Parts: sequence; C-alpha cells; structure tokens
Amino acid sequence: MRNLNLKILMALASLTWAGSGASQEAMDIKEFVRQFYIHGVPYAEASKYDASVVPTLLKMLQEPKEQDYWPNIVVTLGMIGDERAVEPMITFVKRLKEEGTPNRSQRRAKTAAIMSFGYLINKSGNRRALDYLTTTLNPPAPAVGAGPFAATIAEQGEDLSKYAVMGLALSGSKAAEALQSIQESLESSDHPVASTMTVSASRPGSDISAIV
Repeated sequence: MRNLNLKILMALASLTWAGSGASQEAMDIKEFVRQFYIHGVPYAEASKYDASVVPTLLKMLQEPKEQDYWPNIVVTLGMIGDERAVEPMITFVKRLKEEGTPNRSQRRAKTAAIMSFGYLINKSGNRRALDYLTTTLNPPAPAVGAGPFAATIAEQGEDLSKYAVMGLALSGSKAAEALQSIQESLESSDHPVASTMTVSASRPGSDISAIV
C-alpha cells in the first residue's frame, strides 16, 4: 500500500509539473529522468535537452542504484538524438542480455533502449543504430542439441525483435524500405517475427516508455 501511495504521489507531482508552465530547461536532467510518467517520457520536453546532458545520462546507465530510472534514461537519450549515445546504449543492452535473469526495471530498460534507437535514427540518421536494429530482427534459432535453455534464448531474441520493429517504425520514412524488405524476407522463411511487422513508419512523438 505504501508503494502504491508513493506512485500516486509521484504521478500527481509529475502532472502538477507538466501543467505548471515551468521551463523544462530549468529542471535538472537527473530530476527529469527520475520523474514518474504515467504515459511515458514526454517527447516534447525530453527532445529539448541538448547534447550537454548526454554524459550525465550515460553515467547514470552505469550506476545500479539508478536502474529504476534506466527506462526513462534510454528513452531520453534517444529523444535527444546525440550520436555519442549509440555505442554506449548498444553496450548497455548487451550487458543486460548477458547478466542472466533481469528484474522488471532491467527488462523495461532493455526493450526501451532498442526502441529508442528509432528516435535517435530519426534525428541523426545514424547508420550504426539502424544496422543494429536490423541485426536485432534476426534472433538466434536454437541449434540441434544446444541444450534445454536454447529455446528460451531464441524466444528472448524474438521478443527483442518485436521492439526492433517498433524502433524502425519510429525512425521514420528512412527505414520504410528497410522494414518492407525485412518483412518480405522473414515472411518468405516463415519467421515468427514476421507477424509483428504490420507497423508502419511513424513520426516521433509517441511515448514508447509507456508500453514497455
């Protein structure tokens, strides 16, 4: 009950701030990403932060004590669109994948990071991020005799692939052809992720952290 009350208070606080007319620039970036956003990190406010806050956000991704805010941090990094965040975010996702069974915050951060590459690509056109999303669409298939956990690993890969599709959609029209090409390739091979690729390229502004 205490946790529920705390979440309600945080939600009210964030709504009060959003409607107060206060300048987003006046809010420290750490304070911004530590807010509780009912509908996800607001694109209009997050995208106004400039590249000067990127080092602070990347440092927070290295601190376990900040893991409750990791989902907000990676989404904010994507919305800012600074290319310096690409390699650190890829490393961040890789680290979470290798650490074994993740907790809820870690799972949300991992999927949010993958989708957030879409925002970053939309702003910067970064090829490395686009290639990463495309690669993530090809989850590993369990090899014959690979052991009892092989199927689980493949299922996790397929799950991440779904979020990669969303990321490509968020990246805008630049990825439309890539999406169509990948979808045709997966459908021809009866790939299980093909059924999720009905999403079309869209403009940024959707608060993806609300659905992860």
